[in-house]
Amino acid sequence: MKSFKRMAAVAAVAVAGPTILTATPAMAADQPAVIVPDVAPKEDAADAGTPTPAVPAVPGVQTPAPVPVPAPAVPAPAVPDAQAPAPQPAPVAEKAAKDAKSEADTQDAEAEADGILMGPEVTVAGIPKNGFKADGSWTTLQVTVDNGGHIAVPNYTPNISVDGYGAEFKPSQIKVEWQTPGGTWKPAELAQGEAHGSSLQYSFGTDPSLAKGTSYTVDVRIAFAKDTPVVPFDLTSAGQSRVGNHVNHSPSAWYNATIAGAVDDRENPFVEGPALTVNGVPETIKAGGDWTNLSVRVDNSGKEALKGFNVGLVLARPDWVKMKPSQIKVEVLSKDKNGKAGWHEAEVWSEEESVFFGIDLAGGPVAAGQSFDVQFRIRFAADAPLGAVSIFSWGSSQVGPDTPTPWADSRSRARLTTIVAASTNTGGNGNQPNPNGGAKPITDTTGTTGTTGTTGGELAATGSDPATTWALGGAGVALAMGAALVAGTGRRRRTTA
Repeated sequence: MKSFKRMAAVAAVAVAGPTILTATPAMAADQPAVIVPDVAPKEDAADAGTPTPAVPAVPGVQTPAPVPVPAPAVPAPAVPDAQAPAPQPAPVAEKAAKDAKSEADTQDAEAEADGILMGPEVTVAGIPKNGFKADGSWTTLQVTVDNGGHIAVPNYTPNISVDGYGAEFKPSQIKVEWQTPGGTWKPAELAQGEAHGSSLQYSFGTDPSLAKGTSYTVDVRIAFAKDTPVVPFDLTSAGQSRVGNHVNHSPSAWYNATIAGAVDDRENPFVEGPALTVNGVPETIKAGGDWTNLSVRVDNSGKEALKGFNVGLVLARPDWVKMKPSQIKVEVLSKDKNGKAGWHEAEVWSEEESVFFGIDLAGGPVAAGQSFDVQFRIRFAADAPLGAVSIFSWGSSQVGPDTPTPWADSRSRARLTTIVAASTNTGGNGNQPNPNGGAKPITDTTGTTGTTGTTGGELAATGSDPATTWALGGAGVALAMGAALVAGTGRRRRTTA
C-alpha cells in the first residue's frame, strides 16, 4: 500500500493552490493542469435543510477554507419626511450612479455564488493556432456543453471569458454573438466587475432543463477590434445553474490563446496524451451484485511513444451522497508485482466517507500509434447508497517531481450510471458478469472502438490483452487525486483547443 507521504509528495506537483493561481498570470500558466477549486460553497440559511457540497480533503494537500459570502444588502425603510438630496452636477451624478451599480453588481454576484456542481463540462473548439485577428472580423467557435457524466441540471447557462495577459481588454474592443437554434445570431450577455476581476464574461442561451446524459453545441463568434492589445490571453469556458436567487457553478476549463502577432512566452508543461474512453458503463449497477466488466480504451494514434504512462479511474457522486471506500471493489486485468497476469484488486482511496474516489488501474510503456484496452471490473456492496455515479479515466506520464517535462496528459469523457437496489426475483445476487445483469450498456459515440463490458476473466489466463503487459497500479495516485478535485470543484487547463 502506498504511503500517504508519497502520495502527498506526488500530489504537490499535480495540484496547485489558489495562492499560486492568483499571483501572476505567468505563475498561473506555469502550473500543472490540475488546479484546486476557485469556487467555494457556502451555507445558506434559507436552505438549511439541504447540505452544501463540500470540497474533499486530500491528504497532504491543504484545501482552502470556504470564503464567507456577504448577505445581500437590505434597503433601509423609506422615511416620508426625509429631505431629498440636492441635485448634483451631471458628471458627479453619473459617476455616483456608475459606482452604485458596480457595487450592487458585485454584491449580487457574491451573494448568489452559492455552490458547485460536478458537471456539465463546457469545452471550446476552433481556437485559431495563429491567434485571433484584431481587424474586426469574426472567428466562429464551437462551445460544447457535455452533461454525459452528470445528473439533470435546471436553468443552465454556459459562458466563456477572456482575460488579457499583460494588458486588459476593454468591452468596446470585443464583440461576442451566439447562434440560436433558429439560426439567428444574438449578442452575448456581458458580465464584468469586481467579482470577475479583469475578465470579461460572455453568456449565451439558457437551457431550462439540461437532462442527464445529454450534450449540445452552440456556435459562438467573436471579433476583436483594431485597437485590441496584441497580447496572449486566457479563454475560459464554464457555466452556471440558477434557481431563484441561487447559483451553482460547474467546473471550468481554460485555454492559452493569443491575438495574432503576440509573443506567447507562457510555459505549458503538458502535451496531449493518448485519447482515453471509458467503455461498457451500464445505465444501472445493482448494489450487492456480481462484477460489472468495463474497460478504458487507450488510443495513441498519431502520437509519439511514451516510456511510461499511468491510467487511473475516478468515481464521483454528482448527487453528493457520501460512500465508504469499503463499499467499492475494483479489480484490474494486469500484471502483479511478481509479473503474473490476472485479475488483481486495485486500491480504492478516499476519506472514510466521501463523494470522490480514486483508483490506480495500471501503467507501462505505450508505443507510437498503439491502441489497446485496460480491462477492469467493479462491484458495489449491498449497503452502498443508491444513486448516481460518474465514472471517468485520467492518465499522465507524470510520475513524480523529477519527471522531465513535457508531461503527456489525458482525460476521458465522464460516463453516468446509477446504483440501484438488487431485484428480489432474479434468483441470484444482482448483476451478472455477462451482460451486466441485463442493463443496457452506454457505448462510446465518438467513433473510438473498444470493449463493451462483456469480456470475462478468461483473458486473465491467456494474457491476450496488450494491457496485461502493464503493471498493477503505478505512480498515478496524484493524478486520480487531482482528477477528483477537477471533477467537482475546480479548473483544468486544456492542452489543445
